[in-house]
Amino acid sequence: MKKNQILYFLLFLGLYGCSMENVEPDPPVVDDEEEEEEVVVDLGNYVSDYNYNLNVVYFVPADIEPLENYHERLSGIMLFMQDWFRDEMTELGFPGKTFGLLKSEVDPDYVKVIVVRGQGGQDDYPYQGGGNAAGNEIRSYFNAHPEEEAGAHTLVFMPSRTGENGWDAGGVPFYGLGKWCYALDYLNYDMRYWQDGSRQGDELWIGGTIHELGHGLNLPHNKHKATDGWTSMMSWGNHEFNDTPDQVKLTFADALILNNNQIMNKDAGSDHYQGDLGFNLKSMRIYADGENLYLKSRFESDIDINGVIVYNDPKTSDGDGDYNAITWGTKNIIDGDSISLTMPLAGIDQDFKQYPFELRVRFCHVNGNFTVLKYAYAYEGGQPNIDEELKEVNEISKENWAVVDVSSEELVGGGTNKGAASNMLDGKDDTFWHSQWYHANPPYPHHFTIDLTQSETVHGMVLGQRLDKYNGRVKTIHVKISDDANSWTDLGEFSVGDTTKEMVDFTLSQSFRYIKVTVTEGHDNGSGENVSFTHLAEFGLY
Repeated sequence: MKKNQILYFLLFLGLYGCSMENVEPDPPVVDDEEEEEEVVVDLGNYVSDYNYNLNVVYFVPADIEPLENYHERLSGIMLFMQDWFRDEMTELGFPGKTFGLLKSEVDPDYVKVIVVRGQGGQDDYPYQGGGNAAGNEIRSYFNAHPEEEAGAHTLVFMPSRTGENGWDAGGVPFYGLGKWCYALDYLNYDMRYWQDGSRQGDELWIGGTIHELGHGLNLPHNKHKATDGWTSMMSWGNHEFNDTPDQVKLTFADALILNNNQIMNKDAGSDHYQGDLGFNLKSMRIYADGENLYLKSRFESDIDINGVIVYNDPKTSDGDGDYNAITWGTKNIIDGDSISLTMPLAGIDQDFKQYPFELRVRFCHVNGNFTVLKYAYAYEGGQPNIDEELKEVNEISKENWAVVDVSSEELVGGGTNKGAASNMLDGKDDTFWHSQWYHANPPYPHHFTIDLTQSETVHGMVLGQRLDKYNGRVKTIHVKISDDANSWTDLGEFSVGDTTKEMVDFTLSQSFRYIKVTVTEGHDNGSGENVSFTHLAEFGLY
């Protein structure tokens, strides 16, 4: 997947879901006599002191008209949310930071709302699939009117298509899709009724829109700690916000992600979300005792890292949506290349400790992109049974190395040369060699041969597994070495673990110029995928 367009379709039924349907209808608060039609006012140009701003789109199917007073209502909602994010970011140590909005130079109480009329009727944009259908048409509109697209993030409002569209509203999306998110508009969606004492418990209210906008600003689901005493907006805070808004907050993990968001930075340039990250993990140590979980790491990156987040995510079911992922984070990057985190186990709910956990380490690059590493653990004897150690070694320079033979490499699928064997030697953990899969799908074994250009004394191998794919990671290899590429010495078979980077020691130091590695088996998570392929991000020697 392309990093800056990774697809997140964040739907989850039940108490903790993003769904905003199934609301009991109540009598409308606004009388017909009091309703005001949209007044056309010359608002002049829309301006902002940000380079990039949130696109606010009102998508209206062809068989209905925009709901009354939509521009004033949605403007009030957007300004409320802009202030809410600013307050949260300030409290979390990022003073004054919030997303950019284009506002009228005549009356800044109005924000720019782009009306896009749908090609189809209401029934063509249902809850499931309707977001993609509308999104395709909005993207076509932006392609035809590029001056209208203000940034990489888009919030789409769609008018209610049930009942009288007052409190009895529904029928359209509440979810996030990558850097896009969707929310419902209805007649009583108006800041005049915020906390009026009569509708605070209605789940259609503004908490749902803030939650989905969080997704549209790159935020995944994550939960507050058991010791926090408040509710994370990106867990199930979308519901609780309506009753107890002061007890619903962003987590520090959310703030670390938003800190690098394109439209949260006034001076963001055109290269935001662009460029090779050039990430290289140098060392990693993860372990636990009865009180804490510890993580220490050193890394290199072409694009600087200014925050690291650790998600401790109990897998309570196959589709739990990560709502329970409990986070710790730091913006203290030691000497620009290292972190150290201590995570008190008291922050993890006791009920979750019966489940297996996925620990995700998210490195936040200043251009808004991420590098994510994954590790598994479970609780045994009251503490996580995790003990991962990647020791830092002095790798031999690969500057003059070359891949002189490879069984197959993918040079077309996914992008030109995306799976080229030479990617194993570029020093970047986010590029990789992949055996051919687009026009052909050769089975195991897969092999490659590397010329070091001179004889080196070697103690072992460093294998960097591909970061964004598990199935096909190298599991079993057969290794031969040579001084002339004609006569080979067989070093035998070696097992390779499934973590991000694996060290494989030779029993005795070896001197050679050529090394041939044959992959005879890949890791398989049992999902039913036909794992006939393999891939490897980096190959090194020390």
